[in-house]
Amino acid sequence: MVDEKWYRLLHPKVVGLVTSLNEKGQINCAPFAWLTPLCDSPPLLLLAAWYESHTFQNISATKEFVINIASWQLQEEVEICARAYPAGVNELEEAGLTWSPAKTVKPPRVNECLAWIECSAREIHKKENEYSYIIGEARWVDARGNYDDEYFPKKEVLLHLGGRTFTKT
Repeated sequence: MVDEKWYRLLHPKVVGLVTSLNEKGQINCAPFAWLTPLCDSPPLLLLAAWYESHTFQNISATKEFVINIASWQLQEEVEICARAYPAGVNELEEAGLTWSPAKTVKPPRVNECLAWIECSAREIHKKENEYSYIIGEARWVDARGNYDDEYFPKKEVLLHLGGRTFTKT
């Protein structure tokens, strides 16, 4: 028998705040832990997003997004961004977060995050009432600190344990 907690076997997972823009250029930000690297060359990742979500709709329309890797100190802000807001509401403003332009795509970076993966959508899959996902190609990756530094983001990343439970590395 499999209950709704089966996915906890696959956690903890890194929490990314995914920023996207709608066709009017309005910012959307939503937390995701269903992020999976697929390939190094080219650098591909999978983002599992419900097809009715603003994130899925925005990326389907604009083909761009940024995965902003959240630190454990941002847990409260992540939970604010997870709330169900009407389309066009900027969750970053609601959470008191700031943003700046990305290097290669139109959606912004979240300044308070540890690292940023700027992506273009390579494939978009929608299977109504079951699952949907986006395969993104990383166009630019950046992180706070030096990659060789012991600080490099992994040690402060917010991890999702499942449900409403989080931890840090």
